[in-house]
Amino acid sequence: MRVLFVEGKDREALVVLAEALPHPYWLLEGEGVFLLQVLGAGEEARARAEAVPGVRVWAFRLEDGVVYRGCGKRSGTSP
Repeated sequence: MRVLFVEGKDREALVVLAEALPHPYWLLEGEGVFLLQVLGAGEEARARAEAVPGVRVWAFRLEDGVVYRGCGKRSGTSP
């Protein structure tokens, strides 16, 4: 699974992008910056992200899943 990261300062622009994509996402807030993480994003999603002014975009392939500690079940985002 590919994971797309989009960093920018305009929260509204990142929310508009995230809601336009048919993929699960998280929007993280840091000090003066936001990081959008989109799961399962393909090349079309990356192209749309790169068209947003003032952002930096990275794409990675998920290498391993996550086991939630304490419950022993694999997460819904695990490969």
